[in-house]
Amino acid sequence: MKWGAANELVQLMYFRTSLVLLALVLSGLAHADQVYADLSSQPTGVIHFNSANPKSKWDLVHRRYGAERTAIWGTLSMPANAQGRVPAMVISHGSNGVSKKLFERWAKVFNDMGIAAFVVDSFAPRGVNGTMEDQTSLSPAVNDVDALFALKLLATDPRIDARRIGMIGFSRGGTVALEMAMESFRRGVIDDDLRFAALIAFYPGCSQIWWEVPAPALTGAPLMLALGEKDDYTPARLCLNFVPRMQHAGQAVEVHVYPDSYHDFDNTEAYFKYHAGATSANRCPQVLFDSQHGTYYRLAGGEQYPSLKSVQDELKTCLIRGVSSGANLQQGARSVEDVKVFLGKAFQLQ
Repeated sequence: MKWGAANELVQLMYFRTSLVLLALVLSGLAHADQVYADLSSQPTGVIHFNSANPKSKWDLVHRRYGAERTAIWGTLSMPANAQGRVPAMVISHGSNGVSKKLFERWAKVFNDMGIAAFVVDSFAPRGVNGTMEDQTSLSPAVNDVDALFALKLLATDPRIDARRIGMIGFSRGGTVALEMAMESFRRGVIDDDLRFAALIAFYPGCSQIWWEVPAPALTGAPLMLALGEKDDYTPARLCLNFVPRMQHAGQAVEVHVYPDSYHDFDNTEAYFKYHAGATSANRCPQVLFDSQHGTYYRLAGGEQYPSLKSVQDELKTCLIRGVSSGANLQQGARSVEDVKVFLGKAFQLQ
């Protein structure tokens, strides 16, 4: 064979090989972006699934978010050497979005306990970097709806026990955990009897509370609160003010207040930071939003606001900027042990 012909043959083979490699790459990308309606194929890693975009929690509770769906994603990790169907935890992030600690601490803790972990990202799929400086830039209702759609998705996985799926949330995500205690929120997405089996709220916002008057129907899931004593972003005292009302309605609540601890005290990296632009309603009167009837009350005295606008007008006068966050490595480790005990009981782990 002459050199020219041989060279052409080599080029042709290289071209064909390149096409094959390109096809494999494109195939891999398509698989990575596949939107899963169920997990019967038992995937792990980043999983895309459909959720909704309610404009408010009222719209979520009353299913006024339409049929249009948005593909979001979460990262699913399974425990090693799992035997039979395992419990699972949906992990909902805070106002800064998904952080390393959700994987390096919490997903790892759950996997080591024999529990699957699904870290849901409500921000990046919607093009949002964070909401600390403006919580209205993305409705907090999307964190609620994402958690519920994640629950539905995990329940289709043959590796997971649908009766033992819990949810843990941090800050903005912690508030989701509070709201998942109510049937009205659950029914905003789910038609059958599927429900979270355990709820854990780390430093949730309790300045504006979605509840019901009279007391709401509850899902029956036990709730754990993990609060920082020095938290000036979502202060512990506001949640402690609300605990008696939950308990009076029949909600099982386990409360832990961690000393010398700020917002994000469970972070695995030691730090302290002042966020000058972050907004907080921690100096505002606590407001109870009745999710069924669209009425609004002061938590302390029970006075009813004449309208939503009156609540919003009051918020404008008391909203502040400037809050702190920081890790307390000792108390963060203690909170891990408390979570283990709580889930051991809720999931009946041996």
